[in-house]
Amino acid sequence: MKENQERDLSPIERNTPRSNKMKEILKLAKISPKMKKKYLETAYPDGIETQTGSPIPVNASLGTYEEQVLHHKVIEHFLNKAGTIVLMDCPCRTTAKCENRDISLGCIYLGKGAAEMDLSKFPGARLATKEEALEFERLAYEDGLIPHIGKFRGDAQHFGVVEYEHELMSICHCCSCCCIVALSKYGPSEYKQMIHRAEGVELKVNPEKCTGCGKCFKVCIYDGLRMEDGKTSINQDNCMGCGRCERECPSKAISITIDYSRIDELLERFDSRVDISG
Repeated sequence: MKENQERDLSPIERNTPRSNKMKEILKLAKISPKMKKKYLETAYPDGIETQTGSPIPVNASLGTYEEQVLHHKVIEHFLNKAGTIVLMDCPCRTTAKCENRDISLGCIYLGKGAAEMDLSKFPGARLATKEEALEFERLAYEDGLIPHIGKFRGDAQHFGVVEYEHELMSICHCCSCCCIVALSKYGPSEYKQMIHRAEGVELKVNPEKCTGCGKCFKVCIYDGLRMEDGKTSINQDNCMGCGRCERECPSKAISITIDYSRIDELLERFDSRVDISG
């Protein structure tokens, strides 16, 4: 027990000068009501409820890519709706100079906002067909990357298409060591209204199998785990359901359950906030 308490259970996450500066800003916004109000009004002038994002869990226990029912159905739904599809190198891994995962298997951007991007400014950016995007998705899965779907004003600002904020959606393929979404846990609790676990997804730990090795903590960038009496437990309030911990656990103590009847709720959450038909 003492060994577990002394072990470093902090995640290996994004560590660049820009991200560290943003982390400090978010921490201040979290503790200062005045700064939080100013930050939220500046960053989300239409309200934080217009934004949304979720990881789409990759359930290792299911096996192959084709068996990932939730994963495949969600991605294909949005690709079918998209009037424009853009593939791009991962901005997070590019700036962090990641050596752990494939930088070229980055993001898919959908909608009129993607059509209006100056693709010459962004590494690997190019227009793509649905078939090319699905192959991109399959390769990202095989590389161990976790898809995050999002409708974020920050994306529109970064790509210079803020006037198309409500017509731009992202499907990013993320590694825990570089993902910028890791910074959200340092910010105001309102972020949980915006970025949260996909509907119908739940993670559990079998304490009889858990050895308390702590390996799962190194990939949990959302503060979604706790060590209690030498065993890992899920912090259900913070867990995003990404499935990284399930993949990492050497004793197979962590499992994901998915209520597939709730897929339509997940799809509707995004369909109600963003129009990607352009």
